[in-house]
Amino acid sequence: MPALVIFAHPNFATSRINKALKNALEGESVVFSDLYSKYPDFKIDVLAEQELLLQHQHIVFQFPICWYSYPPLLKQYLDDVLTYGFAFGASNKALAGKSFYLCTSFGAQESAYLAPGSYSVETLLSPFKATTKFVGATLQGHFKVFGSAEISDANLAQICQEYRQFLTNTK
Repeated sequence: MPALVIFAHPNFATSRINKALKNALEGESVVFSDLYSKYPDFKIDVLAEQELLLQHQHIVFQFPICWYSYPPLLKQYLDDVLTYGFAFGASNKALAGKSFYLCTSFGAQESAYLAPGSYSVETLLSPFKATTKFVGATLQGHFKVFGSAEISDANLAQICQEYRQFLTNTK
């Protein structure tokens, strides 16, 4: 069964890194769901998105870190789609046992998130991890790209190969 990639990039047209990562998936067995392309008006088709989640065991959330958080449409997606009675509640936990993965890109180098007084990647993504646990899914892996403004073409090609390998391991 192919992995589902929930993609959320508010400025995809100008994105070098996420565009390359997306293009690296061509020919791979994945279902790519671009939230900003599907919902430019931020009116999410909740039932369609829930059905898409039900159809996949392995779900990858790919997005850039924007001001130390998720892009706005991804936050709305989580709020609107992972609802009581579907993702959690007494009678239904539709995502229980699903495998979640992250693919995040960061403008800064990794050292910026390791420096004393800075916010670590673990801290920045703790809301996502808490949500994953709350809905009964398991966070299985995290593919990270740091220093997106400074990556050479050769290094980006290597990163894309590593991302394809990462997705191959999700199946």
